[in-house]
Amino acid sequence: MAAGLGFKTFNTGDILSASDVNGYLMQGVLVFTDSTARDAAITSPQEGQFAFTKNNDSLWYYNGSSWVASGATGDIEGVTAGVGISGGGTSGTVTITNSMATAIDAKGDLVVGTGADTFSKLTVGANGTTLVADSAEATGLKWATPAGGGKFLSISETTYSTQTTIASTTFTDTGLTASITPSSATSKVWVICQQYSTTNRASSTNNGSWRLFRDSTVINTIDEFNSSSFAGVTNFVNQEVVTVMYLDSPATTSSVTYKTQGKAGTTLNSGSVIYQEGGGNNFSKMWLIEIGA
Repeated sequence: MAAGLGFKTFNTGDILSASDVNGYLMQGVLVFTDSTARDAAITSPQEGQFAFTKNNDSLWYYNGSSWVASGATGDIEGVTAGVGISGGGTSGTVTITNSMATAIDAKGDLVVGTGADTFSKLTVGANGTTLVADSAEATGLKWATPAGGGKFLSISETTYSTQTTIASTTFTDTGLTASITPSSATSKVWVICQQYSTTNRASSTNNGSWRLFRDSTVINTIDEFNSSSFAGVTNFVNQEVVTVMYLDSPATTSSVTYKTQGKAGTTLNSGSVIYQEGGGNNFSKMWLIEIGA
């Protein structure tokens, strides 16, 4: 087929040559089932030639080197992906994807800005935390435990009434112990102890010492309480409730155990320290109160 020759008006009686037919009369839009049928029929396409394929209802023109989809149906020449978008194209079916949406892969995740035309995923925080501004974070935001401001968050209480006698100058467990699991590493634990104690002696003087542990760490000590020293008096008994309040900072969300130990004074004189003597109403108690930071 010859290249298109343009437009020509024929007069009655004109004799048409093959060149006239190919160059003028056969320049309409040729219809084919698909591009395979088109390429098989038009083995030497000419620049400017049009064809229509029915399988996708598309109009094509030959640009001198290849068949190109005609833009006759609109003026969009291409779709270019911008910030936060991927995909695009200049022909055929164009697909674009919201990159921010694909960054979300868990319930509660957030997409937040990290600077000019940039963003990042902020993973959902732990239960009970709140979203707060923090310029030190790349996203400018972080999840944090709500400001407690001294609020009581949880409490653990223990009562112990078994008698424990310590006739030694070495610290020994009294039996009073309690555990608590802080909800935040910034929480403090207010420890309140009321420990029923008795010191006795056979002669001269005696007293007791007491200390408080968090796990294996001593956090508070009382030396020489409940002193009994009266000249000429033997088999002397002195009773006292050791009351201690201590604000601790365990800095953990794991379970912590508090316990007490006691010992007799260095001047023992056959005396001892008895905790929870006789049981019953002579019981000891410990309260552990978690306080929000």
